Amino acid sequence: ALAALAGLPVGLAGLALRPAWRVGLAERCGRRPGNPPGAIWVHGASVGEIRAATALMDRLRASGESVVASTMTLTGRDLLGRIRPQVPCALAPLDHPWTAEAALRSVRPSALALVETELWPSWIASADRRRVPVVVVSGRISDRSFPRYRRVRRWLRPILERIAAIGARSDTDAERFLVLGASPEKVRVTGDLKLEPPGEKARLAPELESALGEVPLIVAGSTHEGEESELLDVLDGVEQAGLRASLVLAPRHPERFGAAEALARGAGRAVRRRSQLERRSLAEGEVLLLDSMGELPGLYARAEVAFVGGSLVPVGGHNLLEPILEGRPVLFGPHTENAREAAELALRTGAGRRVSDGADLARAAIDALRDPTAWRARAEAGQQVLEQHRGTAERSAKLITDVRDRSRRVP
Repeated sequence: ALAALAGLPVGLAGLALRPAWRVGLAERCGRRPGNPPGAIWVHGASVGEIRAATALMDRLRASGESVVASTMTLTGRDLLGRIRPQVPCALAPLDHPWTAEAALRSVRPSALALVETELWPSWIASADRRRVPVVVVSGRISDRSFPRYRRVRRWLRPILERIAAIGARSDTDAERFLVLGASPEKVRVTGDLKLEPPGEKARLAPELESALGEVPLIVAGSTHEGEESELLDVLDGVEQAGLRASLVLAPRHPERFGAAEALARGAGRAVRRRSQLERRSLAEGEVLLLDSMGELPGLYARAEVAFVGGSLVPVGGHNLLEPILEGRPVLFGPHTENAREAAELALRTGAGRRVSDGADLARAAIDALRDPTAWRARAEAGQQVLEQHRGTAERSAKLITDVRDRSRRVP
């Protein structure tokens, strides 16, 4: 209460000076009308986690459970609204007892499922007080986070004690949760939701499919500042090698769409936005800016060269497995701390190639374009390994419902 009162002037000033902060403010303060009581509440941080959690939501709904969802970002909320409109989704409450309690009163869930490492102390404590079991699914502790968590495990342990169960991605993640103070009887390995193969192949909208034409595509997904310029240089290198290609740029954050477009135009490239497609096909050497959500997997399926960003710059990498799932090998940079297991899988099976910098990325792209049949064949081993992870969503769903049902039996 004292912290909220002390921060009130700063918060009001921020709302006055930054109108964007007002978007979704009621949801962040805990207001969530129209939710079915007793639903299982699934929370994922942003686009990647929400997309991965759709398999879990589908499995829960198929078994007759009501599901609601939340995310920390507007892009995550909007994505789920498009791909799963039947699942009510809102922005997650601010992690303060007042807002967390308000959200839980509004939703009245039977269980709260947190995807990956969303360990919000006030939210978890409020759920525990209201006897709403909290379950972590696809739980991960990254290489970068683990040393920081170890330094604060004295304060982290009480949070973990309030969690009813943890479904870890791997043996390594399970061991890290135990080191941080989780009870052994609460931790099990259920798999990684991001490794769950999709039930069906991604499909592109007809207008996008027809706009792609026949030019070989270099598709760069989830890019960050500093990577788009390298990819434009890759396109230059491909052309200098006498090869044909067009470039698809999909910046990770929508607020960077304009900067990426300006960068490409400054490099002398014609740019077309996905949201403003014309009838003609994409021309050789053009750049398609993917300023939409949910269409990247389908574009990976059309790529001759697929690159996943956040890896040439020190961000930690994003979902390296999306191209492999769509039958395409993946190129990525040296920074993959947040996608450690995916990178290892890609390298171990030959379905991925790590590049050291932009020049190395250009060489790899040229190799792929010169022998596309052999390059595509490299994805097969990766796809076979990913098939072994099929069932992660089912195991995670069972963990949630088992914990929820046990909590109901406790007097």
